Amino acid sequence: MKVLPYLAVASFVAGIGMLLFGYFEAGSGSSTPPEAPLAAFTVTPTPIPSATATPVPSPTATPVPYDGKVARFQIPRFKVDAAVEDIGIQSNNELAVPSDPTDVGWYGIYQKPGFDGNALFAAHVDYYGRDPNTLPFHDLKDLTGDDQVVVQMDNGLKYTYQVYSLTRYKVLDNPSVASLPQIQMGDIIAGKGLPADHTQWITLITCGNTGPFVYVHGNSGPVEYLTRDVVVAYRVS
Repeated sequence: MKVLPYLAVASFVAGIGMLLFGYFEAGSGSSTPPEAPLAAFTVTPTPIPSATATPVPSPTATPVPYDGKVARFQIPRFKVDAAVEDIGIQSNNELAVPSDPTDVGWYGIYQKPGFDGNALFAAHVDYYGRDPNTLPFHDLKDLTGDDQVVVQMDNGLKYTYQVYSLTRYKVLDNPSVASLPQIQMGDIIAGKGLPADHTQWITLITCGNTGPFVYVHGNSGPVEYLTRDVVVAYRVS
């Protein structure tokens, strides 16, 4: 992938290619101070005890998951309600990004929401010339275990997911991010660390735009973020 003039390219190694996210223009001599590592959190749901006298219902057939299109992506706390693009791998063997920076990309090469497994989403965290508040994952780093995200299918069916973890990874070796774990896409796609009783989950990935960056050429112009923010959420309804 080639770097566009005056744009900051945010990418991470994904085994089969590079996935690109946020864009912004850095003026000559400008800099962003390195941010302290984002603390990962894990929320353990509290089991709800079942009543001792509750009768056991007769077994019923498991409904077939809806196999329509993924239509919208919502983060209620941040008032995000974005269209979803089905994206995959480009001809140059790189993972694609949404054609519209205000959309969320769903990687149809992985699982679909509503089915067991991991549905992988990505979106821009910033973009040159765009209001950051219009970009779906601009506030992704501020999600907590109290937050939910919603995926809506084209028939109106909604799946709700509870945020389980937020982790900041490094994608490039640099002293300012030495304490962060290296991103491993295989582990992320496999849902490593997610409790076994959660069979459906989603993974959201974007750039750590408040973290450090490096200039691609010299001391001004295009820059590349050194970190990625990854949110995992499991389905609750």
